[in-house]
Amino acid sequence: MKRLALVAVAASFGGSVAADWPQWRGPGRDGSAPDLAARTAWPGELKPAWKVPAGAGHASPVVAGGRVYLFARDGEEETLQALELETGKTVWRQSNAAPYDLNPAAFGHGKGPKSTPAVAEGRVFTLGIGGVLSAHDAASGRLLWRKDFKKDFASPSPTYGAAQSPLVDRGRVIAHVGLSATG
Repeated sequence: MKRLALVAVAASFGGSVAADWPQWRGPGRDGSAPDLAARTAWPGELKPAWKVPAGAGHASPVVAGGRVYLFARDGEEETLQALELETGKTVWRQSNAAPYDLNPAAFGHGKGPKSTPAVAEGRVFTLGIGGVLSAHDAASGRLLWRKDFKKDFASPSPTYGAAQSPLVDRGRVIAHVGLSATG
């Protein structure tokens, strides 16, 4: 299994990056980073501040409140971990069993997860490749709730696995969790 590494380059910018990036495509969900775009000078070379093993998957790391949250696969488990932004030290790590039967057509993609976590209101929300939606306390990693939608939908995730990143808006978590309702 491929294992990826997360390399932080925040220190290369002369200190912490000012804005959080708490969800897929950033704070405005539009992929824009106004603090970085407004820079008038860039370093000639980026130097890694720290590097940690990241596990397997396609989920992007997110940054909120001085922490990096990383969602990845480690064997047959999906793992969510919080790291200190400045040092890369693990603050907490939570894993849960996430067996997944990979569609042969998606073999090159691996067993995920594919969706990027979202951090809002002191919680971290994840959607695993099998369509399991979870909420963790951002400070401690404690599981607040988990919902497996297998009983609610005839097909709990798309053929190639759940890939939509959770969206948090006005206190609600929005995620694509199934394909068709059961009778």
